[in-house]
Amino acid sequence: MNDNLPKASSPHRITLELPANDPGYFYDPTVTAGTHGEIRLSPRVEAHCRCGGAPPYQVFESPHSEPTWCVCRSYRTHIRNVNRLISQSGIPERFRYHFLDQFQESHKGTEIPGAARLKEHLRPLIYRCTEAKRNHKAIDTNSSARGFLLWGEPGNGKTMFCCVALNELIFHSGQAGRFIGLSRKFFQTLRHTFDQDSPIHGQAIPIMETLSTVPFLVIDDLGVQRDTEWEVEMLYNLVDARYAEQRLTFVTTNKNIDEIKRLAGGRIYSRFLEMCHLIHVQAPDYREYSKIEYEI
Repeated sequence: MNDNLPKASSPHRITLELPANDPGYFYDPTVTAGTHGEIRLSPRVEAHCRCGGAPPYQVFESPHSEPTWCVCRSYRTHIRNVNRLISQSGIPERFRYHFLDQFQESHKGTEIPGAARLKEHLRPLIYRCTEAKRNHKAIDTNSSARGFLLWGEPGNGKTMFCCVALNELIFHSGQAGRFIGLSRKFFQTLRHTFDQDSPIHGQAIPIMETLSTVPFLVIDDLGVQRDTEWEVEMLYNLVDARYAEQRLTFVTTNKNIDEIKRLAGGRIYSRFLEMCHLIHVQAPDYREYSKIEYEI
């Protein structure tokens, strides 16, 4: 038994009184290794840290005193948790650790239609997460909290924005989120659960249960499924479960709303009406901004 660990009576959560705009940590986009920046302690927390960042983040008032938790502990624990949740979320690598300030509202002085409006829709959800975390509560996902269904032409930032939303909500809440691309083997994975030789044989129910109850979910590329009776029914079951559990859901599609209305006889669309803000994204193809053309 390790006698250096704090006693049971020691406080498990020691926090500072920080300004409303300082959760105690921030994302530094500077890349020193790998492909992303790093979540760091805010300067105010860093200034009060007395453990030097060494786990298990304990301090001793004197050589013979009992150890207590350093004030940085809860913030460092949150940072580790957020990094783990983002790595397990399924967010595509190119969009991991993308936050609101990286979602452009203009390009070379020209306003990108709808970008600012999308960000304004997301900010109240981020605020809910921030306040819930500050008060040590789970985010309230009651009926007044809605996700988004973004529809429009390909390449206009729908997927990136939903990934931004997922990164922000995980970052501020410390709760889990998942990204599933309906064009990226989602239904193939479910089919493999019925294959006796598959390592995930029999896992369809646990997979769907996780996706049904995870606090935040992005369903990318709705409409690319083959619309077989089985695929549509699996999709409906997922949406219906999240509707019943009042879980925040974000959806992207290149289809128009009339096509979405026809899915599952209108049952999926009907639930989206209560779960999501339906937003027509009319921005141009973002890839046009980054294309490189050569004349030979």
